[in-house]
Amino acid sequence: MNFFFNFLINFIVDKTILWPFYYPIVHFMKEVKVDGLYKSNGITILAINPIRFRGDLEVLAKAGFKVYTMPYKWQTRIFYAYRDLELVRSKPEFQIPATDSSIYTDRIRIRHYLAPLLRKIFHKRSIDCVIGAGLFYNQDLDWGASTVDIGFPYIVFHRENLVVSEQRIELYKEKAKHLKKIGFKGSAIVFHNTTIKSIFDKYSGVDNSKIYALGALRMDGYLKKIKSVNRNIRNKRITLFSFTKYNGLRSTDNTNLSKLYDNVHKQFIELANDNTDIEFVIKHKGICYQDLLDILEKNKAYDIENLKIYGDDKSAQDLILTSDVISSFCTTALLEAAVAAKPIVFPLFYEAKELESKNSLCFDNIYELCTVSQSHKDYKKIIMDEYHNIEFTKINLKYRESQFEKYVSSLNGNSKQRYTDLVKSVVKYNNI
Repeated sequence: MNFFFNFLINFIVDKTILWPFYYPIVHFMKEVKVDGLYKSNGITILAINPIRFRGDLEVLAKAGFKVYTMPYKWQTRIFYAYRDLELVRSKPEFQIPATDSSIYTDRIRIRHYLAPLLRKIFHKRSIDCVIGAGLFYNQDLDWGASTVDIGFPYIVFHRENLVVSEQRIELYKEKAKHLKKIGFKGSAIVFHNTTIKSIFDKYSGVDNSKIYALGALRMDGYLKKIKSVNRNIRNKRITLFSFTKYNGLRSTDNTNLSKLYDNVHKQFIELANDNTDIEFVIKHKGICYQDLLDILEKNKAYDIENLKIYGDDKSAQDLILTSDVISSFCTTALLEAAVAAKPIVFPLFYEAKELESKNSLCFDNIYELCTVSQSHKDYKKIIMDEYHNIEFTKINLKYRESQFEKYVSSLNGNSKQRYTDLVKSVVKYNNI
């Protein structure tokens, strides 16, 4: 099958035959629909790699934009025009190809093909602007660059923004330097906070006038929901936001979190088994999903009726607001739970202790932000103590809110307006 696609798509690209891509893409493009009536602002956006946007596209639709999504399977089928598919899967070789490499040669062919294809698609759907969700997704690079080549704006709403430790800072310095080598071919980059913006301002080589820190789109509605929640209602639910064994640190340190990951998930499963009157939830993002499946299988978790496993089919924010206690390790979900005044149990044992000793633990002061379990022996007890004694949990809400504003978004809830103003200005400038 791969051989067939490779031959067919190379033939299509070499002959610049547009219709085999044009008709399926236009047919399967979907407009993002939201409940309610919202006044149109006259701008139409196309989101590429749309599965990477978690709630942002709906917010943009509510802001008055008409938003279409690129069918992901058809976006990635262009990869078959690269003759060396193994190199396509390798980020360094694909993103910075040598001028005498097959990747470099094929990239010229592919972008030459994409330019007239996109003109035709954009004309059909009246597209004004294209947005992507990350700076380093291989599947987005050609589409974003070709968008700019034909004179349309391409804006990246970068999804990964949690720069909350020394290791994460070093990791993103390397990413910014990598972007300098790749080169940014776009109109603007939007980050959530000034911490990560300042890193890319300094190291990416991108003109600072193209780099913004505008907060997180999906947080405006969440902040409003928090105010409407009755905190006296018990939900009989405890949620673990699953993390990964490397937790984003693979590029800068040999430390991984295998022992911590295995033990935390194992104990959480045991809690569900021992407390059948409470619903226990494990929420994952799909990343390293096999690790979670392995540990569920190993611990016979599928037979536990009150243990629920959710992925992208369940809103993380809804889970936070309907949970009595939250646990996780160094994720944005902890700050979302923190600003909602939820009890949070943080596992600080095994490899996490090593990170703390290196001054590389997440957030400014984890002890002020969460209830900390410093040994695997007391993790389960602390979770249940928090559950049974919620009214006695000491919460420094002012500190929590300061951490949320520093690393996630403004408490003013004005991110939607800031993003709207940016897109409008970029589209207007592009049309001058």
